[in-house]
Amino acid sequence: MRALAAALLCAAGCTEKLESVDLPGIDLPGIDLPGASAPVAPASASARAQGAPRGAAPASASARAQGAPRAAAAPPSDCDELPSEEEERRAQLPPLTALGKAVPVEPWTTPPYEVLPGVSLPPKIAEKLEQLDRGYARRTREHLVITSGTRDANRQARAMFTKLRLGEDLLKLYRNKAAVQEIKKAYQSASKKPPEQVVAAMEAVIQDQIDRGIYVSAHLRKGAVDVRNRTMSAKEKRAFLESAAEAGGVDVLEETTPAHYHLQIDG
Repeated sequence: MRALAAALLCAAGCTEKLESVDLPGIDLPGIDLPGASAPVAPASASARAQGAPRGAAPASASARAQGAPRAAAAPPSDCDELPSEEEERRAQLPPLTALGKAVPVEPWTTPPYEVLPGVSLPPKIAEKLEQLDRGYARRTREHLVITSGTRDANRQARAMFTKLRLGEDLLKLYRNKAAVQEIKKAYQSASKKPPEQVVAAMEAVIQDQIDRGIYVSAHLRKGAVDVRNRTMSAKEKRAFLESAAEAGGVDVLEETTPAHYHLQIDG
């Protein structure tokens, strides 16, 4: 029997759709797992069922609603990690009220996924994650750890303020250099003020960018979620992809720095 090799290839950064190789006999709706014998662009399960050719152009949202192949979501602009609470303390920022989503669970059900402190999840996104987590727990007896969620302009400003105070070069971290320069200018102009006022100045710039359709971080987009996968085995990663396909409305990207799944969830 041919061994399962390279079940999940990590895409560099967050600019490529997650792909898998050498997975014969598996067909997951919404997530394509091409075999090694067919090194061509993947098509959705619905497209294959209708005999559509692989590599067909993505369909529109209205076409998908009529049963046409689901188009892959555009890759997020940038995927940045939030600073830790210790890093925020070193940057002299006052503590932020915890924003984690607590999912009520009946006593007889399995426990919900874990949400790290400071992570904010809109209710509809939290519900979708609970659905995904239950599928994953059913397959693995493990639960997901959510390391980042959808952010508002204030949370992003705090994160970028902390990175700047600790000497990180934001121009190397973010792709949109013009957007970063605008935010850095606000930081520099208010640098002699208390940290909260500097953050407020940066927040105003980030919110203005959002209003103009500019997202310096992928997590400013509605439905962006990061799931820890550095502790997952190949079998558990496979179970996660199966659960995401089962839940529906979830686009999965695998990132390497640090290792995690970036999800874009319809909501």
